[in-house]
Amino acid sequence: MIYIMCLVLTMGLAGGALAAEIIIVPTGTGDDATLIQTTLNGLGNGDILRLNGNFVIGRTIYLPSNFTWILTGSLTLKNNAVLDRVGYVDPSKGIDARRYTGISEKSGGAANIDMSGGTYYGNCAHNSSSLRFLNFASVTNSYFHDMVITDVSDDNFTLGPGCNNNECRNLIGSFSASGNALTDKGDHNTWYDCIAADCGSDGWTPKCQYSIFIRCIASNNKGPGFGMYAREEGYAGDVGALIIGNQFIDCVSYGSKDSDGFSFNISSNCPGAVIRGNFTQAVCYDNQGSGVKFRNKDDAEQGVVEDNVVDVVCYGNRGLSSSGSQNSWAGGLGMENDNSALHNTIDNIAGSVVCYDNRIDVNTKGGQNCIITAYHPEGENAPILADNSSYNNTVTVIDFNCSDSLYQWCEQEYCGLTPCAGLADFNCDGNVNMADLSYMASVWLTDDPTADISLPTDGVVNLLDLSILSLEWFQ
Repeated sequence: MIYIMCLVLTMGLAGGALAAEIIIVPTGTGDDATLIQTTLNGLGNGDILRLNGNFVIGRTIYLPSNFTWILTGSLTLKNNAVLDRVGYVDPSKGIDARRYTGISEKSGGAANIDMSGGTYYGNCAHNSSSLRFLNFASVTNSYFHDMVITDVSDDNFTLGPGCNNNECRNLIGSFSASGNALTDKGDHNTWYDCIAADCGSDGWTPKCQYSIFIRCIASNNKGPGFGMYAREEGYAGDVGALIIGNQFIDCVSYGSKDSDGFSFNISSNCPGAVIRGNFTQAVCYDNQGSGVKFRNKDDAEQGVVEDNVVDVVCYGNRGLSSSGSQNSWAGGLGMENDNSALHNTIDNIAGSVVCYDNRIDVNTKGGQNCIITAYHPEGENAPILADNSSYNNTVTVIDFNCSDSLYQWCEQEYCGLTPCAGLADFNCDGNVNMADLSYMASVWLTDDPTADISLPTDGVVNLLDLSILSLEWFQ
């Protein structure tokens, strides 16, 4: 049987070259890896590969440059898949960050990939415990969009240190057993409307430089929603990472079970790490630790945390450690060093916050020369401040009312904030419950835009939407 069909030939713009549109369907043999890789190897520049159906692969797939991949259906790792170890390698620096990988780029790097559609299942229960599904080491100028990556033993989707100038849009990473959903270790990448949810470690790992995250969400992860743990991967020993110049714009992080909404973390094993010049504009709530936290605990006393800016709304963060004990450094906005004014300092954190109903709202205990304006909304409890006078920090509280002229994003966001419990909390009463289920039932199999909450949306209220409602039920 022939599984490859050339459907359309279109005239390319460069040199009159012909671009093919090719469709493949599953072989039915239980392993489609050979079909997919053979087809990829035969593509020309500008070709479009459409994968229609539910595919299974038992070995690593390698993507070339200059093509479009559209999955309509799913792609699942078969039981005990025999995968290659793939990742960023630089022998001159002693770096070997390879992991067992489902999909990556061809050796030497790739560019100009347009990859979209479908659901990628990692089949976590029947594969290696240290597996990355979509794991790119050196991809540039590419576009990844409208995909779901789920049920992976380690990391779902990774842009490695050699990845730059890529765009990721409408990606959902979920249910990583022990790893992270969405990872950026490269530079100058842009992420729009992506979600990291229900992972066994961090939701996001933006261990990158000069990347931008717009309207991105972290929900109900075990570790930090956005975890900037500043330790490099793949070295024989401990090496600190550089997390510099990133922007988080209109993001949300909630429900971390053991940690913070945003965690900028130089831990004891991150010698020489630098966290500098990052901008965080976000809403953070219902996290075990802080809403946003800056930490500098480098044992080598070389860590640098400086010149970061916040514009955040933080409420209902519990200020507790993972074990449930009170954390004296935590806050809606919190800072932690090793209690020294001479090293491992956290310098020049600046910005605006609306913080209320956190155990501590603004905690500058570990900071120096920090200037924070805490906007206090009328009707909320006055902010609880901790250690705001030590090491030349300044925290100024300004009362405001939502009828005032508002100039700060955090004020505007607070006044427009709807306390919805999730995508399926249609009446925004703070719970996903029978009222929401009744609403979904009333518009079942219609194109109702409110209840069509699957991502990406498919234009009909169906079992995909019901599955999201069931996940959020009474959370």
